[in-house]
Amino acid sequence: MAFIYHLHFDIGMDRARELEVGSSLERSLGYLRSLLPGEIGFVTSRAGYSVNLEDRINIFFESVWETWDDVEAHRRSSLLEDAVLGEFTEGVMPDSVKTRVYREVD
Repeated sequence: MAFIYHLHFDIGMDRARELEVGSSLERSLGYLRSLLPGEIGFVTSRAGYSVNLEDRINIFFESVWETWDDVEAHRRSSLLEDAVLGEFTEGVMPDSVKTRVYREVD
């Protein structure tokens, strides 16, 4: 069984350029995807954004972990998605970021 750490937040349509290759938000998401594989218990990650909303863009990042202990260790890590995005992405405020942890259905 795996556990999924899911984070999502919205940005306005006026900030869509931040998702282009090489922009701050795109770089931060890529940075997370390249560093997380070094964490104990890490399985995989993915990121994406909505393409069907007219007034905003919803962005998500998910990381998958082997055990609950791995999720707990990740939540104490400096690589926690909330912290990395808040530190390296201008305008993504901690109160706009929503997180949930899911258990995969066997």
